[in-house]
Amino acid sequence: MDATSYLNHLLPEIILIVGAAVTLFARKGTLESSGSAAPALALATLLAALVVSLWRGDPETPIQLQGLLITSLTYYVRLIGLGIGVFILLANWYVPDRAEHGEFFSLVLFSLSGLLLTASSNDLVVLFFAIELVSVPTYILIALSRLDKRASEASVKYFFLGALAAALMVYGFSFLYGAGGSTVLRDGSQHCLASYFAEHGELAAYAKIGLLLAFAGLFFKTAAVPFHFYAPDVYEGAASPISALLSFLPKLAGFVGLIHVMAVLDWRLPESMMWMLWWVAVLSMTVGNVLALLQSNVKRILAYSSIAHTGYMLIGLLVGPVAGAGPMSDGVAALLFYIAVYGAMNLGAFAVLAALKTPDGPVEELHELHGLSVRRPMMALVMTICAFSLMGFPPTAGFLGKVYIFAGAFSLETGHPFYGPLIALAIIGVINSAISAAYYLRIAAACYFGKEQTDTQPVGGVPMRVSLAGCGLALLLLFAWSSPLVSSAQSAARSAVLPDSELRVASESPTGAAEYSPG
Repeated sequence: MDATSYLNHLLPEIILIVGAAVTLFARKGTLESSGSAAPALALATLLAALVVSLWRGDPETPIQLQGLLITSLTYYVRLIGLGIGVFILLANWYVPDRAEHGEFFSLVLFSLSGLLLTASSNDLVVLFFAIELVSVPTYILIALSRLDKRASEASVKYFFLGALAAALMVYGFSFLYGAGGSTVLRDGSQHCLASYFAEHGELAAYAKIGLLLAFAGLFFKTAAVPFHFYAPDVYEGAASPISALLSFLPKLAGFVGLIHVMAVLDWRLPESMMWMLWWVAVLSMTVGNVLALLQSNVKRILAYSSIAHTGYMLIGLLVGPVAGAGPMSDGVAALLFYIAVYGAMNLGAFAVLAALKTPDGPVEELHELHGLSVRRPMMALVMTICAFSLMGFPPTAGFLGKVYIFAGAFSLETGHPFYGPLIALAIIGVINSAISAAYYLRIAAACYFGKEQTDTQPVGGVPMRVSLAGCGLALLLLFAWSSPLVSSAQSAARSAVLPDSELRVASESPTGAAEYSPG
């Protein structure tokens, strides 16, 4: 394959990286509303990458590149990553100091480019560096343009724990390389990890150690128990829009990484590891929801909520790409749909906090939301919609997300080897979802009841309002018309279990890749 053809298949990622480099050197310009050209450049970069992704469309066949495999999963992650990324950028428009606009917005773009590369990764080395490209910019974003001591503490804590998680993950990958003799995940040949694990029914001890360590590193990215301890302090210390970014981009990258690892094993984990994932899901749901009940700080509530939602998503991962009788007929598709909806509803909730301030600082406590509906009725409405969606209450997209996740487990055939435990896991998920209603309703009630807080003032300007409106409308529209996102999620899930024949065609084609079908 010539260089032009190779780069053409990675055009959205190239646009992001080039745009990030240009934004990094942007200085004060003529945009009086922002004081710098950097936010506008970053937004233009995101929109250009999104338009190119839509134009290129969903590849009908996999595209094999060096270390990369572009599939429907790549297309799906591009769409939801860039789409929600636009609203994340708008919510962060006012956060950095003017002198730091270039650095701040370029780091956001670099993190998004890492997310897109994670979805295309077909090599352990590429996967590791792509996930770290998502994470490393966030270490800096937490402390950038913040004088709050909590931000510095959160940044240092997140950095050291993130470094530990990265070490665990790469050490696990080294064991997998030692077991399979290759770093390539899938390519339809005998020289990849998927072929090795398919030929060896019983995993060797060092392969199991590698999987355990890899899971540990990826659990940190998704804020799953027992690697969840950083989340409340980090989310509280960071600016609210940055907390929204932290709760979505690393989580999505972590779950995409888990999908890659599970796909290599053809979703045939040893029973002991299935039970390990089962307990991680149970503890994540339960610990997240119970500890959220004890909080009065809304950011900490949303942090523990993020841990609980990781537990719900792990149900879809455990169900796997199994054709059942549920509305999604696929656990992985349900997971991918759910995480897209989660990104919008979580961003909306954090954006409402970011859009308000008091003389003492940003709005964070429940009592500071009291009577919000009187002075800022649209903000109160958006917060309520997001809280109801996080709770899984109709008519919001969060309701559909939980239906798809839980129905995937309930629709399994009785002959499934993990049928009983998955049914029990879904029941535990439903119970936890009911428990979560207690603290989500507290957030919604605070906006409409209690003594009005007359000292709160709006901040963020038009970009923040657009972000808020976009999140609220998306949650309602996806409930009424979810079929395009559902179809895209199902297509992405199918690409995670491509048969060897399709991968072999991609790797043996004259150009080294199948071609896109535009649109």
